Amino acid sequence: METQPRRYTPVATLAGRGTAGEFRKSLSGVAVGAGRVIHALGDDEIRVFDEKGAVTRAWKAPERAACLTVAPDGRVLVGAPGRVEIYGVAGNRVGGFPVGERGTPADVTAVKVFRDAILVADASARLVRRYDANGVELGLIGNQHKTGSFMLPNRSLDIDVDSAGVVYATDTGRHQVTTWRLEGTPVAAFGRFGQAKPEDFVGCCNPVNLAVAPDGCVVTGEKAVARVKVFGPDRALLAVIGPEHFDPMCTHIHLAVDSSGRIVAADPVRRTITIFGKS
Repeated sequence: METQPRRYTPVATLAGRGTAGEFRKSLSGVAVGAGRVIHALGDDEIRVFDEKGAVTRAWKAPERAACLTVAPDGRVLVGAPGRVEIYGVAGNRVGGFPVGERGTPADVTAVKVFRDAILVADASARLVRRYDANGVELGLIGNQHKTGSFMLPNRSLDIDVDSAGVVYATDTGRHQVTTWRLEGTPVAAFGRFGQAKPEDFVGCCNPVNLAVAPDGCVVTGEKAVARVKVFGPDRALLAVIGPEHFDPMCTHIHLAVDSSGRIVAADPVRRTITIFGKS
């Protein structure tokens, strides 16, 4: 099991100022598809970037879209208030479904896909909702806490799922990353509040973002201080990507990890996407 520290350095920057892919107003999410193709949500569009940072296609995003993910088959799922919209590889809408209870639409802050399951983070309900491929709700994740839900002082919930179907979620008020089985059974948790050790999470509500790497590492993003950490499969801290790489006013660093383990980090204040590789 790996215990040696890692070092990550920037290897590419996308959507920089003055480039064809520049985001002028917003950058709300990032995801990686097959072939390490990067998809980003911003300026009311979904944009797809090639390896050189050029925009290969783009299409209009749903109104007030907040997050996106890329399914293994290339479909792009976009979360917006009370809905998930589904697009084909070319950007044509191929489906969608409402999210939340009747009369109480969900505040959708993250979407992920595992096989036939669609996982939707509902920050207003402080839960993860599990749907089938047709948009039928199958169950909830997070309601087995003592409080019956996640603690979210920042009113945001981020999730990811690994290759075994284990769901990872940011429990920001508890300063933890928690893990769950698809049917909602809790598995484990790691993280704690503190300022003395680099692996600690500071502030009122951290970590705010996360992504799971192919090797089982967990990548977390924090605010105040804006930084990214990499925890090994044993949850020991392996690396810190420091605040010098991000705007200090970041309240989110949107994260994804590609098939080769590179970390893709979107800074919504600078509106740039930086790819970090192991060095």
